[in-house]
Amino acid sequence: MGVRTFLGGCVITAAAVAGCYTGDDVTSTMTGRESAAPATRVEGTLPSAFSGLPCDVAQVLATRCAGCHGPTPSGGAPNAMMTYDQLTSASSSVPSSSIAELSVARMQDAKNPMPPDGTTAEDLAVIQKWVAAGMPSGDVACDATPASSIYDTDSVCTSAKQWTHGDRGSSLMRPGGACNQCHDQGQGPSYSAAGTVYATAHEPDDCNGSSSAALKVVITGADGVSQSATVNAAGNFFFGSAIKMPYKAKVVSGSKSRAMSGAQTDGDCNKCHTESGLKSKKTPGRVMAP
Repeated sequence: MGVRTFLGGCVITAAAVAGCYTGDDVTSTMTGRESAAPATRVEGTLPSAFSGLPCDVAQVLATRCAGCHGPTPSGGAPNAMMTYDQLTSASSSVPSSSIAELSVARMQDAKNPMPPDGTTAEDLAVIQKWVAAGMPSGDVACDATPASSIYDTDSVCTSAKQWTHGDRGSSLMRPGGACNQCHDQGQGPSYSAAGTVYATAHEPDDCNGSSSAALKVVITGADGVSQSATVNAAGNFFFGSAIKMPYKAKVVSGSKSRAMSGAQTDGDCNKCHTESGLKSKKTPGRVMAP
């Protein structure tokens, strides 16, 4: 359903704090090895493992929803959205509506949309048209792959560069570590939010993260004010200005983005977005670039 999602349950980050699930029967995001992930869309994935559905409908589900609503729901999603029977079954929260009908309503919900970062008019129209037509089944096998394995990866230092524990006053120090945990104790400048953006979900502490000049983290406070920070050579990002809590966050690179599914209240992103994630906060792993 929309842009990719960045992390899971802690704070921005594509790192961030809070849970992933933000609605009754429909959510969207990636699968996490800790069994929870943030709502996210994985662009470019095709729909396979989808059965009984028209291919255009399967494609939208694969691109926008399967990250959370895959064969094994993750990120707090209450149900899978992979087959004709699943989509046409009654919603547990609104028995008078099918999962597909409720999905259309959530895709149009400006206050609490699914996916959290919105969807395109074209994708919404595909699902609307199918529901309006009485949800006919598909009779052609769709060649596709569900977007459900983003977090099912091994630990690796993608950059192949490590912090040497030198330059302790440097903004390049301790990539992957909980920045504010130290800074709030007077061991560095105070940040309202800080963390590290990585290329993959499970990368070790002290491994440098993504360093593309086009990569930035955008935070929008509860007051509607947005501010952005560009990642540095170690993949670290920092926000010094006050942020109105709770806030939403996303990682942006050109036209692509990965957004947190819910509003966050903790700015120490890496505290939850650790190498393996934090199950109690529904965080599946690192803050990831789109």
